[in-house]
Amino acid sequence: MQNLISTLLVTVDFTEKSDNAVKMAVNIAMRHKAKVILFHNITNYAIIDRTGKQAIGAEVINENHKKIEQALENLETSLIEQYPDLDFKVIIKNESLVYAINEVVHSEKVDLIICGSSGKQNFTQLLFGSLSYQILTEADCSVLLVPESCNKYAFDKILVPVRVLEDLTDKIELSVSIAKKNKGIISLLGISHEDDLLKIRDAYQRAKTNIAIKSQEYDSQFLLTRDKATQISKFSQDDNADIIILNYKDEDSWKSFFLENFFKQIINHTDIPLLFLKNKRMRINNMADNAGFDITLPCPG
Repeated sequence: MQNLISTLLVTVDFTEKSDNAVKMAVNIAMRHKAKVILFHNITNYAIIDRTGKQAIGAEVINENHKKIEQALENLETSLIEQYPDLDFKVIIKNESLVYAINEVVHSEKVDLIICGSSGKQNFTQLLFGSLSYQILTEADCSVLLVPESCNKYAFDKILVPVRVLEDLTDKIELSVSIAKKNKGIISLLGISHEDDLLKIRDAYQRAKTNIAIKSQEYDSQFLLTRDKATQISKFSQDDNADIIILNYKDEDSWKSFFLENFFKQIINHTDIPLLFLKNKRMRINNMADNAGFDITLPCPG
């Protein structure tokens, strides 16, 4: 079977959740024989005057840059010593966060971004957006959010909900690839409300057939509900799932800013890794606005 995960990008900001994301990236890389990019975007500070945006504190910026370079070099050296068979690369950028990530996604042909998540968003994050949520919604690549509390790095039980029709074939293919690399079991969950019952049930049956054709072990169940995010989260707990693989499709995008859409619900109610599949053939491409200065990932020290 084709290796669908060949290059990983893991965001590094020298926090505990970042350390956990790196650990997850290394474990995935070992199973998929993938390259690991250790990525950091340097924080710049800016003031706005009549001449436009001007960077200040050049000495501070240079000092931070040296600290970051040294910290990433130390991390890379440590990882190479522990995992000599893996290919590591360090990339430091100095631009707006998502623009910088997308540059690397395209230039390095990244298959999956891995970033740490603190899990449930507080009110401030709901208003302004957490960095992990910003990466999820704006990156031109599939994204794996790894909760800080996650302490299992193999995917023995892989929950694959069938809730929307978009990119379902790609999601099944990726799920089977991950299951085979982990010698795991796919738990296929058809989940629908009354309005979409016929088309979702048909897609669910086709997904079962597709998995069976690929000789992949699986179990399956179908739920009828309008509260999909909560039910998926509950099912993942009852089923002892290690990862949930989801289409990047927000069926509740009509909801107001102050209400939880599907993404926020699933993040806030789930404490295992969430992989959001983005179709490479229809990348969003957020490359237009490069301000060059952004308060993004913190530096060490």
